[in-house]
Amino acid sequence: MPVSKKRVFRVHPLFWLMGIWYAFTGELFLFLLSALVAIQHECAHAFAAAKLGYQLNTIVLMPFGAVIDGDLQGITFKDEIFVAVCGPLCNLITAAFFVALWWLVPTMYAFTDTACFSSLSIALINLLPAYPLDGGRVLKCALARAFFSRHLNEGKAERQAEKVCRGITFGFALLFLALFTAACINGAPNFTLLAFGIFLGAGAFGNKKKQAVYAKMDISQTNALKKGAEIRRVAVLHTCTVKQALRFIANGSYLVLEVYDEEENHLFSLPQNKFASLFTLSRSPYQTLGELWQKEIS
Repeated sequence: MPVSKKRVFRVHPLFWLMGIWYAFTGELFLFLLSALVAIQHECAHAFAAAKLGYQLNTIVLMPFGAVIDGDLQGITFKDEIFVAVCGPLCNLITAAFFVALWWLVPTMYAFTDTACFSSLSIALINLLPAYPLDGGRVLKCALARAFFSRHLNEGKAERQAEKVCRGITFGFALLFLALFTAACINGAPNFTLLAFGIFLGAGAFGNKKKQAVYAKMDISQTNALKKGAEIRRVAVLHTCTVKQALRFIANGSYLVLEVYDEEENHLFSLPQNKFASLFTLSRSPYQTLGELWQKEIS
């Protein structure tokens, strides 16, 4: 997969509709604050993905937070769960920080309560087991892992998990639309419930248009070489994976991986720029350096 240099910031149509509604109801500040919390949420996803060597190229501002929609090609279900969980976890940590701040400085409550409750609400909403929320992604991966152990067919396991998740999502969509209808009957329509129901309904019926795009990071150091950089040599076994090797890269230095076999025989040296090109062509972050090198010389 080629490394993409393009960065795109997009806004979901429902985000604009909700913004207009909040402006009419006099709660525009709350909406804008929630948008900032959603961006923080997405940045947490991006940071987690970077640990696997991926960078977020398309940021989509959703009405209820961020979306992971199957764009991290080649990663395991376990790592996909990690990336999905990091978004709401970041929001929960932020909310906990404000609570701790109130404990130390009670007068700060009046200035930070809205930020705290926005972080907490976005975290809890995204933990719902419904597409395309993070909870739905976690549920899908957990079910796929369980089905995979039973069927020994990853593709079939993932398809079955997706069907279950979409059924649950459709149930949540109907629930929120029913709550909206009940609110209208009582004379107090809540258009947030309507927007959320439509949002989940779209996720249940396909959501074929990807909402977030990740591409492999460019880890080359061509510019650093032009300016001069300190060489950092690290000895690893040929069974070291790309994911493991990525943690040795450091700003301001040029990495050279010295690859050995189990008997400590030197096999080859892998400069950072060469490693970068092999990483771009690798199937997944779990390929070993030995496998990549054999593919290069064959």
